[in-house]
Amino acid sequence: MPLDLDPGLAALGNPQLVRAIIAEMAGGAISFQRFMELALYHPEHGYYQKPGRIGRQGDFLTSPVIHPLFGWAVAAWCHWVWEQAGRPIPFVIFEPGAGEGHLARAVLDWAEGRHPAFAEAIRYVAIERGARGSDPRVTWITEPTEPAEAGVVVANEFFDALPVQLFEVTERGPAEVMVAWDGERFVELLGRIATIDGAPPAGRFEVSPQAFGTMRAMARFVRRGAVLVFDYGYPREELWAPWRTQGTLLCFYRHTAHADPYIHVGEQDLTAHVDLDALLAGLEAEEMEPWGPRTQREFLYALGAHDLVEAVRHDLQEYFVRRRALEQLTDSAGLGRIRVIAGLRGISGPPPGFEEEP
Repeated sequence: MPLDLDPGLAALGNPQLVRAIIAEMAGGAISFQRFMELALYHPEHGYYQKPGRIGRQGDFLTSPVIHPLFGWAVAAWCHWVWEQAGRPIPFVIFEPGAGEGHLARAVLDWAEGRHPAFAEAIRYVAIERGARGSDPRVTWITEPTEPAEAGVVVANEFFDALPVQLFEVTERGPAEVMVAWDGERFVELLGRIATIDGAPPAGRFEVSPQAFGTMRAMARFVRRGAVLVFDYGYPREELWAPWRTQGTLLCFYRHTAHADPYIHVGEQDLTAHVDLDALLAGLEAEEMEPWGPRTQREFLYALGAHDLVEAVRHDLQEYFVRRRALEQLTDSAGLGRIRVIAGLRGISGPPPGFEEEP
């Protein structure tokens, strides 16, 4: 006998999260920014509370998951900062959005394997509100309580997951996209008209209201040292180029990219490319000397990542593993197009990887 198999809210994603979002709407609408915030960061049901989201069995890959050599490169960069700062003890490495700790593990392993004095000086602080790792060498917190005297802040693909305002250009100007519930699914409505300098003349685009302030806050984590940021993004002029009529908002579900944020709610990642001008301005506002942007491809090759491959030619299995990993990390159509920026305070530049600006 046929049964009613309609999955109801479960067809849209996590039904508990869908109900929570509908309840907040209270019969009206919320901004897309708030929808994205709930989808990703709801304290119980948000996507970033979900373990196993990164990796081959998850929804997407990040550079630290590809191979530890990415973390080894970051560790060597942090070691340079430590040397330039006069080998301070302690030397705090903050990692916002540390996830399950893949980058932390590689950095600490490199330090222990190459420079025991550096390893002894490091206090690694992972800042993570969602599912986290368990490495006992790492201190896990939700937010810093006080700045470190010396250290580095490393943010890998952190800013592209900040909730964004979504706008659609109309005859009257950019209208903010709102989200409502029609009884069966989430639907979009157009809200207030905004005045935004330099906004595209047509189509859709995003604004990250938190990017500038978050960058400033990160710069304050260390009194002397550096900030190193890896993220998908462009200078504002390119981010809002007239030909980019659909914006940069993307969803990642089981290694498939698509453009519908209203399905798989709480079960997929939502990202938007970063305004690099806002990040660089945030560093300057905190009196940090800004460097970049460079592509991840340029940055890793400038640091000598290719040497890590050539160093194991005697071990063909490891050689091909590292070569494939470096190809993925520097692929101009993938991770290699991530932009890298840095800020320095209390030490002199240029930092490694930024000696010759492209």
